[in-house]
Amino acid sequence: MNSEKAWRVLLGSILLLSVSYVIYFVRYPMWQFFSNPEPIFVLMFLSYFIIFAVTLILLSKDSKKGLSNVFKDNSNLMILVGLLFGFLYLGLYYLISLGLGGSIELGSFPNLRGYEDYTVNSVVLVVGLYLLFSIFGGFAEEVAYRGYVQTRVSAKYGALIGIIASTLFFSLEHIHVFQEGWISQFVQNQLLHVVLFGIFAGYLFFKSKENIWSVVAFHVFLNAFAVLVPVIVTHNLEYAFHLGEIASFTVMILLLRYLQLKIK
Repeated sequence: MNSEKAWRVLLGSILLLSVSYVIYFVRYPMWQFFSNPEPIFVLMFLSYFIIFAVTLILLSKDSKKGLSNVFKDNSNLMILVGLLFGFLYLGLYYLISLGLGGSIELGSFPNLRGYEDYTVNSVVLVVGLYLLFSIFGGFAEEVAYRGYVQTRVSAKYGALIGIIASTLFFSLEHIHVFQEGWISQFVQNQLLHVVLFGIFAGYLFFKSKENIWSVVAFHVFLNAFAVLVPVIVTHNLEYAFHLGEIASFTVMILLLRYLQLKIK
């Protein structure tokens, strides 16, 4: 039986979250010096690189394994499963949104929602940097919150607590605690998606026998899609967004519940 004290099991996860908050505290005041989004995307990439580096240290120290061990199960099947669930989520969400009276249209490219007030020097460069940061960000977060947090907590308390813990820390990592005006907007528009995303990713990680490729493929695909395909969904009903998110992830979790994933 694992006799490691509870506080030690969670210490690395708390440290990882604390590092994220310190990065936010240092990073956001720097944005006022930039009039172009390109250096902002570089800054965000570097932020995730720091988180990734801290995760590698924690994996080596607490879990006694390196990145090669996390990615040792190189299964093309699991990559395909992650991609298919990415497609399924988008299809379900858009269909449900239309069914609830919403509308879907393509916006302008590049998709720089949130950065409209900045001047773009080069469309190719800004899209490339945005895509690089989004892909690496998804990769780093999965290594951190599923590859480290979930496996560490699950080893002590079981799969369910591991999924809850990874979802909790993953969700808290997305709350930029030093921006009060941003927090209320995030809670209204993004928190539900982040929590449901974390639960599904944690369950997919568990069902795939802790194969990190499955969740990396799922996460990276959705991040890349958001950058490259400027889809705008407009809801007419007040809670249509929440209903669409809940219904989409519920269907995927139920499907995953009865899907037998065979790992080679």
